[in-house]
Amino acid sequence: MIRDLIESDRNQTIELVNQFFRKVNELELDGLFHIRPRAATKFTDIYFKLIGTGKVYMRGFFVEEELVSLVIGRIEEKPHLEEERSLFIDLAVTKLGKKKKGYMTELLKDVDLWCLEKNIPAIELRAILKNEEAVKFWNKSSFEPFYIRYRKRVINS
Repeated sequence: MIRDLIESDRNQTIELVNQFFRKVNELELDGLFHIRPRAATKFTDIYFKLIGTGKVYMRGFFVEEELVSLVIGRIEEKPHLEEERSLFIDLAVTKLGKKKKGYMTELLKDVDLWCLEKNIPAIELRAILKNEEAVKFWNKSSFEPFYIRYRKRVINS
């Protein structure tokens, strides 16, 4: 069942966000991009504070009471573009051991409906190239590569 995440889901949400952040930190990146300890708690709490604004999408797929997959995103205002607004997905993750069961696919259908209701014409996200599992998933989804984001390290370590 898909539903809005609520305050009583906080611990499960943090656990799932933390799973994603640990995965990112395990990737061999540029040595600078490293998610800080307790970031999952801070990230989750910021989004829970924004729920009442109507500017965030924060829903999960639950099997009974267990949160198995979630999508967290925010509306980006783009007055300089004809589209004016888009939903930027900051995080999309499925619990380890629960992948390839269609939970994320169902959540993404819900994201589409939510955007249609809010008259949001586009959905965007980023995927770290070294996260091959994510890149493979997004390439098979209805999302299409749109732009390339480049990164350059300027600090010596």
